[in-house]
Amino acid sequence: MKLVHSIAFLTAVFALSGFRADDTFTLRQKYKKDDVQIYVANLNISADDTEVEMEMKTSYKVLGVEEDGAYELEEILLSGKFKFNGMEQPMDRGEPKASKYDKEGTKIKKEGDDEDEDDPVSKAIDDVFEYEPKEAVKVGDTWKHEGNFGTMNLKLEGKEKVEGVDCLKISLKGTMDKKDSSGEVTATFLIREDDFSPVLMDAKIENPKLDAESPAMKKIEVKMKRAKE
Repeated sequence: MKLVHSIAFLTAVFALSGFRADDTFTLRQKYKKDDVQIYVANLNISADDTEVEMEMKTSYKVLGVEEDGAYELEEILLSGKFKFNGMEQPMDRGEPKASKYDKEGTKIKKEGDDEDEDDPVSKAIDDVFEYEPKEAVKVGDTWKHEGNFGTMNLKLEGKEKVEGVDCLKISLKGTMDKKDSSGEVTATFLIREDDFSPVLMDAKIENPKLDAESPAMKKIEVKMKRAKE
């Protein structure tokens, strides 16, 4: 009986102190119906005689979540601008666009979807942003993601506070060496600890060549930050 009381006492002490013997994280975002998240994304593509810059502020609303984890998002471009070799042009507010995703986060394509999502640059960015492990991980754990262009090596570096919010920090390094591609990839992700939603993403591909037909570039750089609603 005394042992039972001792165990109960220790359990209570650990619970009150926030102690957890083995924190593990799936890093898979937890979607909730009607949640709205707004992000500002900056894309920079640099080549010998070309400089492309894009800035987009986009709203994402969760329209629904299935029991198996599949979900549907409504995406709206709120504002943006496009700059080509210094010449700037504003981007009009977009129409709402709904897309469904399976439980793994893969978009379920339907007839009429934007073909631009299949271009090499978009696919390369998708490779970099695939940071979720197949199994739950602890701080210090590493894992790999086999992408379209190469192997990405990831690590859960630790915890950080961003504007008072508890976040997890993930690092990525990789080499693009598949399908006639080349380039060195580095990235850092900060995601909320409570629901694993992104707070800040910063990725760079140095000297990328995406396929045999694509021209060589100096860099592709993507930064995305969660904005206040």
